[in-house]
Amino acid sequence: MKTSVIRQRVADFLRQHAPFDSLSDGDLLELAGSGKVKFHQSEEYLYRQGDGKIPLIWVIQQGRVEVLDEMDGIQRLHDVLSEGDLLGLDRFVGDGSFQYSARTLSDVILYGVGAAEMEAVVARYPEVERYLSARFSMAGAPGFERRSWLDSEPPPLSFLRARKGRQNYFCQELPRLDDAYSTRSAIRAMLEKNVDAIRIDDSTILSARELSLFCNHDVPGLIGKLQAALSPEEIAPLLLLARRFVMDALASANDLDECCLIGGYVLRAAAGACIRIAELEAVASGIEAPTLPYCWMMFGASARADIPQPRFPTIAVIYDDSGPEFSPLESFYFVSVAGMTSHYFHESGLSGVGIEWPEGTHPAMPMSEWQRLYSETIADPIRNHLYERREFFDLVPLHGERWICNQLISRFCSEIAAEPMVISLLANDTLMNLPPLTLSEGMVVELDGVRHDSFDIESVVLQPIADAARVFALSSGRPEKAGTLERLTSAVADYPDAADILIEAADAFRIGLYHRTISGGRRIHPAKLGKLDQMLLKTAFTSVHRVMQFTVNRFV
Repeated sequence: MKTSVIRQRVADFLRQHAPFDSLSDGDLLELAGSGKVKFHQSEEYLYRQGDGKIPLIWVIQQGRVEVLDEMDGIQRLHDVLSEGDLLGLDRFVGDGSFQYSARTLSDVILYGVGAAEMEAVVARYPEVERYLSARFSMAGAPGFERRSWLDSEPPPLSFLRARKGRQNYFCQELPRLDDAYSTRSAIRAMLEKNVDAIRIDDSTILSARELSLFCNHDVPGLIGKLQAALSPEEIAPLLLLARRFVMDALASANDLDECCLIGGYVLRAAAGACIRIAELEAVASGIEAPTLPYCWMMFGASARADIPQPRFPTIAVIYDDSGPEFSPLESFYFVSVAGMTSHYFHESGLSGVGIEWPEGTHPAMPMSEWQRLYSETIADPIRNHLYERREFFDLVPLHGERWICNQLISRFCSEIAAEPMVISLLANDTLMNLPPLTLSEGMVVELDGVRHDSFDIESVVLQPIADAARVFALSSGRPEKAGTLERLTSAVADYPDAADILIEAADAFRIGLYHRTISGGRRIHPAKLGKLDQMLLKTAFTSVHRVMQFTVNRFV
């Protein structure tokens, strides 16, 4: 009778905590009866780093435990665990030996469950498997229990073939997908090729309008409307619709790649429309448009397409002042258009602030001035505040003669190759924003032990990873690959010995950007999150530390 009461008490406790809250009553009772209850006084070791497997998984019922990295005889705090947290999960990775030591910080009561029984539960419950995987990796991390419209079934081939002859795309060169196409792959192909239809085979076409009948979202059509807009009054409601499209698509962190793609194309279309409206207004007001080549560029997070939801972009124009036809009076046109474009951004609902411009520079400069900006920064990076200017090395052409922007990129890449200290400084500066140590009891625990109820996810997760990815891109001479996730993918091929670190960094970036997007702000309050989300964020902090350490070790 006493044993039955204890088993029920243990089961009742486990039911309050993930991942046990997903088990049936029968499985929970069986698991609760497979172990034992144990008490430890403060300052006792529960196990040591390198110890072999034990037959139990422990759940903290009461008290706090510190997880220590004692490699090389140096003791470093790795994590702090409390009520409901699990100990002994190391048996599920590698050779099963303990990766860290565990020591009590107070009197502790542990509930033990049989490791063999736990493994059987993992095999039967995908929710438990995902939770335990999150302890060591973020791959396949789940989000809310809902489906993204990106996963909607596309129109069946029989439907498309039955409509043969009623589509007007057969004279066009269209991107081609195979029969196993999906809504995701169709949307991606349409956006990347700037078309509103794709070819499935020689006689079968899928249009964006037909796709939207099945997934309820016409992204290419929305972007086409933005590109053709002639006023902020047209752009503003379309941007609201685009934000809804993204939020409907963002069911989990695994949707971030497509959501960033959509958000990036939406922002470029809106920015291009605002520039065109400003150019038309400048000419209408009597300012003569110059005939020399020029190109509008986008910088920073906007250029990287690291923002699923469109917000105020940093843009600037570069124009060719090398020819005899150039006159300083022509600068007035570009300065005027730049000012009006910024006004139209705000009128269209693109809120926020852009990158701070270095002293003596502005968003409308000739090629010679842009070359000077980059050359002086590269030649004397410390005096010219390289860290504060780093996001100017993330740029993409937006509107106009793209070769002018590409020429500027090619020039500063050559200069960086001749000044390797620039890469070393940028790598070292990734350490400017260190993530917290861990999350414990709904609080953020900093490296010095200070506890807070929230943290800025942009500065401690997103920015450090973006900074590291920039180092990889510049060191390889490929800054035109502007997206952080795209840069990390390229870095995997460049540094295969660090592939696991870089892949985990990409997953950490997705997790951080997911929470940044769904929360609508930079500050995250862990106490408002579920246990699984807290676990994933803790793993993300570890991944950020690892990629920062690799970046410094490799380049400094």
